[in-house]
Parts: sequence; C-alpha cells; structure tokens
Amino acid sequence: MSLRSSLWRYLGLLAVAALAVGVFAGPASAKKLSAKQRAAVRTQLRKQIKKNPAVINRKSFVKRASLVNFKLPVTIALRGGTTATNPNKANVDLGASLGNREVNLGGSLSAELTFHDSYDGGALGNVDLAILPSANHNLTSTSIPLLWNTQVSSGRYDANSINGLLGTSLPTGCGDFLSSGSAPILGAGYLPFGFGIFNAGAGMPGYPYNANPQTTSTPEGYLRVQPGVDSIDAVTAGKAAGNNLNVGGNPYPFPYSSQSIPDGSSTGIPQAKDTVLRTNALSLGIAPVGTEVKQDVNTDGVNGSQNIVIGKSGGQANLFGKIPGKAFGIDVTVSLKTRINSILRVVDQDSFGTPLLTGNRYPAGIFNCRQIWTGGIDNFIPSVRLAGNLKIAPGITSDGKLRIAKATVSSLPGSEARFAVAACLAPLAGFDSENLSSDTVAATIPAAGTTAAPNIPATSALPANPLVARGAPAAGCNTTPSALVRDSAMTPDTVQSLSPAVTGDGYTVTNSGAAVSVAADLAVQNISLDVLVGDVNATP
Repeated sequence: MSLRSSLWRYLGLLAVAALAVGVFAGPASAKKLSAKQRAAVRTQLRKQIKKNPAVINRKSFVKRASLVNFKLPVTIALRGGTTATNPNKANVDLGASLGNREVNLGGSLSAELTFHDSYDGGALGNVDLAILPSANHNLTSTSIPLLWNTQVSSGRYDANSINGLLGTSLPTGCGDFLSSGSAPILGAGYLPFGFGIFNAGAGMPGYPYNANPQTTSTPEGYLRVQPGVDSIDAVTAGKAAGNNLNVGGNPYPFPYSSQSIPDGSSTGIPQAKDTVLRTNALSLGIAPVGTEVKQDVNTDGVNGSQNIVIGKSGGQANLFGKIPGKAFGIDVTVSLKTRINSILRVVDQDSFGTPLLTGNRYPAGIFNCRQIWTGGIDNFIPSVRLAGNLKIAPGITSDGKLRIAKATVSSLPGSEARFAVAACLAPLAGFDSENLSSDTVAATIPAAGTTAAPNIPATSALPANPLVARGAPAAGCNTTPSALVRDSAMTPDTVQSLSPAVTGDGYTVTNSGAAVSVAADLAVQNISLDVLVGDVNATP
C-alpha cells in the first residue's frame, strides 16, 4: 500500500473517530458551558417559543432546553370555567348524612416547566412541573350547598307576620319570595304583604308600620319588600365558577327520602333553591410548602383532625406521550388553601305580632327568607393527586393568550383527597349590601306620614339595598356582627358573638359551637386545561 493511500485511510479513520466522539461528547460539552453562555441559550429559547410556540414540539428544541435546564413560566388555565357549560367538575363526598355534591371549577394557576438533561435521568420530553403559590392566580369554584329545607320553596314569606296580627294559620315558608313578584303601587320586583287577605285581596305594598306612639290602627306607611339578590330563584344549579349564587350543575344536589323532609309539609325533591346553608364560591390558592396546619387547636375552625404539614405542589409531565413506567402523561399533586364563609337562608323566622313602629330598631322578622353571611374560616385541602394526558396544541385562545398545549386531568381511582372542612354558623351581616352605614350604626324604622299616603320610603331610606350583593366578608368566624344583625334580636349594643361553653354548666367541651367540621373526600372527575406561555395575569 502506498504512503498516500495509507495517509488517506488514516485521515478517514480519524474523521470517523472525531464524529463518534462528537456524538457522545455533545451533551457533556454542553455541560461545560459557562453560566453566561447558558443564560444566553435560555434567552434564545424564550424568544423562540414566544415567536413560535410550535417549536416546543420539536425534539431539537427539547434537547437544547434540557442541556441548560431551561425553565419556562406557564399559566395553567381551566377552560370554560366561567361559562354555563363549564366542563370542569369535582365530586365532594360529605358522608352518609349529607351525601355527594357536584362542584364546578374555574380559574388558573402559576407553574414552571423545567427541562432536564436526559443524562440526569428520565426520557426525552420529560419535564418537571412546579405549581406555585401566587397572588394573581387561584382556582375558583361554585358555591357548595350543605343543608336544605323544602319549606323554603313552599308557604308564604309573610305568614308569620299575618298569623301574629290576625291569629290565622297560614303556611309558612319562602315559596313566594321570588324576583317575579308584583306589589300594588310599586309594581314588578316587589312583593305585596297579605296578598289575598288585605286590600280586597290585592295585598298592601309592603310591611305596614305606624308612628310611635301609635295613634291609629290604620297603617301610616309601608316598608317595601324587594327580594332582589335574596330571591329563592336566584340560587340556581349553575356551573359558572366564582358566582355565590351558583351551587353546581346538579339541579337536585341533596340526598332525598320521605324521611328527609323536616316537617312533612312538602313532598317535592329538594332543589337548589331549597338550600339553607352553603359555602361561598371558593377561591383556592396553592398552599405554600411547609405550612403547618394545627387542626387540634384551631379555635372555632377545623377541630379534632390530624395536624398536617403542606408539601410541594407539582409533579411530572411528558411532552410527547406517556411518562415512562406510567399509563399517563401528567402526574401532579396539589395542596390548596381557601377561606370558607357560609351563607345562611333564614326561613320560618319568628315575627312581630304587632305593627312596626317608627323609631324602633328593626326586628329579626325583616330577615325572614333573606340570606346572611357568616365570617370566614381558613381551610386546607392537602395532597390532591391528579393524572391525565397532555397534547401539544399551539394556538391563540379566544381571549388572546398564547397557548402551547392542552391537557385533561382527573383523580386516579382510589386516590380521593380526604380532608376536614369547617363552616361557620354565627351570623355576621346581610347578603345584600348596607345602606345608611347599618353595619356600624343602629338602624331605625323611618318616620311615617311625612308624605302623601301611602308613605313608602325609598330604598335609600332602608338599612340595606336588596339589588346589590355583598362580597364575602373578611372578618373571622364568630366576630362582632353588623349592627343590623346584632340589634334585630338582642338588646341595644349587646354583642351577639357566641360565647364559649362553660364546663361548670355541664358541658364537656369549651368551644362556642360557632363552627362545625365534617370529613370530606374530593375526587376530580374532569378538568380541561390550557397551558399558556408566561404569567398571563402579571402586571407589566
């Protein structure tokens, strides 16, 4: 063999060796990148995915991202959460007595995808998914109905008042406490008082009242009755999350038997409008890692349950298929925190047997058939494990967000999250908004006879505006109630918060009874997700 031929053969072997070394040493060489070079690569990757989100579907992009442990901030948004056809739902099992409740979900969460070098373990396309606490991102839910009474949708709202005045035995309830009512003079949206009995059967334009001292048996004025946001038909089986009046997609949310009707006065199946105790529409955030929840010493909260320490929320996903060794492409665990306020419906309230008098404080009867907020209690839902599949689907959402993927998740069979949930029972303030500073200033019945008969004070002269709903109060459970709630059943300036039990009176516990706790199992049935690039709600 000639020298020239040997030389070319040697050079060829050298080239093959170099290529082989390059193939096997490529990832290792990337590990030798300086911190500055790695930062530059990450910047390029961010620009690439912002310009063309479909690039995440390319294995070349994933390999490059993995070599520099690229982190991509994303927002996980529940699709259709605020619509009437919201597909996202979970099941809360409250035990044999209370039964199951459908809860619909919406909102969004902050998260980060972290790409890892395959040399660190894992398959191509595997990413770590960290779900992060955020001030701007929370899941939302529909209201959760807890207790019911079919008397709500039967009887008449003014029965106790009329029975007290006339000694009759009209059926009590809230069946006519509807937004579709029509009262004499006031018209649509208002309710007559004593329909079928007074004023040739047409009823009066509202609650009758007189001057103080009373000078005549003829009413000198009428307090308008406008159900507004408190109407029983406002509470519906709606699926749109974040609405305190929607109680989930099941029109018959309560367990039913002939023995479950409290007074036997109705034979109907309890419906959404029969709810007398429910939660607010919840805002569910990611609980910070390491949060210690001491449930054995939580005054008026979740008592008697085990203490817990919140773990990290997140898990794994694979961009191209299933996670190796698993039958799904997403496997995450989330721990949630929320604050629960209760909403009470007053039904069959003991009422006044004599006419209302100007200058007196409003009695509890004015709350009959209306709703009342309680204070809030912090609750935690730890270790909700979800699994599902992810599909790369670059696009622009209907609200202009940049999407890189779609996903569906649900609870694995047998992995329902068990937790203790606490609800407050101590009244705090009306569901409707205050007028005349009635939360802090004692409200009195206005003067009668100051205008041409019939004297009907404007809504602005009353202690609440029934057309505007109040948001969930920030106050804690069993704190001092609003003046209107306090004065409606107590002597002036007496605090109505519930006092702890005294063992000397025969009790075996010292809590106040202002809160109740039950065990619950949460199973997520179907959640549809959009994975959006960046923090879509962040302030620039």
